[in-house]
Amino acid sequence: MNTRIIAVVNHKGGVGKTTTTLNLGKALALQKHKVLIVDSDPQANLSQSLKIEDPKKDIYHALVEKEKLPIVKIDKNFDIVPASLDLSGAESKLIMDVNGYFRLKEALKPVTEKYDYILVDCPPSLGILTINALIACTEVMIAIQSQYLAIKGLNTILELVEELRKNLNPYLRVAGMLLTQVNRTVVSKNIVESVQKTHKEKVFQTVIRQNVAITEASTVGQDIFTYAPDSMAADDYRNLALEVSKS
Repeated sequence: MNTRIIAVVNHKGGVGKTTTTLNLGKALALQKHKVLIVDSDPQANLSQSLKIEDPKKDIYHALVEKEKLPIVKIDKNFDIVPASLDLSGAESKLIMDVNGYFRLKEALKPVTEKYDYILVDCPPSLGILTINALIACTEVMIAIQSQYLAIKGLNTILELVEELRKNLNPYLRVAGMLLTQVNRTVVSKNIVESVQKTHKEKVFQTVIRQNVAITEASTVGQDIFTYAPDSMAADDYRNLALEVSKS
């Protein structure tokens, strides 16, 4: 089995990384793929959005203490490695270790073959936790909010990906750029067109439209398919999963 490990990244917060990791993961699971989602953000929003708070073991123990990766079953074909606020103390410890950038790769090795997809929700920075994910993964998905400020710094991410591909992870490729929170405003429309024109085939055809159901779903600790399977957001993530699985 060729497991696809996809890091969902952007060094800006609030662009939909966590929402995408959760709902793309669930959409792929509903397509009968075996999926593991990994919370690698010290804010632990992915875990909290599934009502997993203060887990006994979390990704911190795997990265820093080198313990077995703690996997929690969410649903059929759908598991999570949770995080907690403890992860905020991981960066300083990992930086002190010569192999600190490879911890996630090592932690995933024993479980990789059990899954078709592993999606890693990265923190809103390009620090050691995000680099761990980029070294461990086969692909990177860049979530981009359809606002002017959100596309600033895009080249920084692409340059980092290229640098890591050359030096540390030859398998790394850009799966695509995902435009999120797209609405009918002129600004949103212009951003979508600009990114599509500049980056062409690197941009997913599917866009994630602004939809209140997404916020409501995370508030009650559910994915969009459990909360509102007939919503616009559910349609968007279904389409994204189909596009990803064909790429």
